[in-house]
Amino acid sequence: MKKELVIEGMKCDGCANTVREKFEAIEGVQSVSIDLANKKAIIESQSAIRKEIFVSALSETKYDVLT
Repeated sequence: MKKELVIEGMKCDGCANTVREKFEAIEGVQSVSIDLANKKAIIESQSAIRKEIFVSALSETKYDVLT
């Protein structure tokens, strides 16, 4: 399954790497790519993963999932 999330607060490659690492640690996530220009994370997973799981993964960072 493919999911696109808009992430608030990503401004540089370091930001993108942090978000990627947090999302890759979620069970079921197969790959994560970051579109920094559009502030999006594109996630491929084995099955549907609720948005709240991604929100929780970023809870202790300066980034927020908008959509």
